[in-house]
Amino acid sequence: MKLSMFSVVHERGDAAPLLDDPLIHCQAARQLVLAYVSRTALMDYFRIPGDKRITLQQWNLVVDRNLEAFKRIIEGKFERDEWEMQETLGRNHPRMLITLEDMQRSGEEFTAKVSDLR
Repeated sequence: MKLSMFSVVHERGDAAPLLDDPLIHCQAARQLVLAYVSRTALMDYFRIPGDKRITLQQWNLVVDRNLEAFKRIIEGKFERDEWEMQETLGRNHPRMLITLEDMQRSGEEFTAKVSDLR
């Protein structure tokens, strides 16, 4: 099934402090697909020191800037059934986590140039 309508979720309301990983929404036909990008993977990929606190808003900008690369990773994981179902507000949605291994294995070159994260 082809995925479409990829977008980074910038507003998450009251849940945002609890949800530290950037979130990409996309569609598989009428089904919402949730793809979380591991904050730890981003920190490791961009070699950000552990004591440096990067806000969710900053990471969202980085993910948005690299959305085409993440899109290809998400499509691959979806095709390989590397996801699980998550219940949200009484509905089930495919959910996946993008890891450092996914980013490295993809061969993509990600950039953090949208802001000086270091």
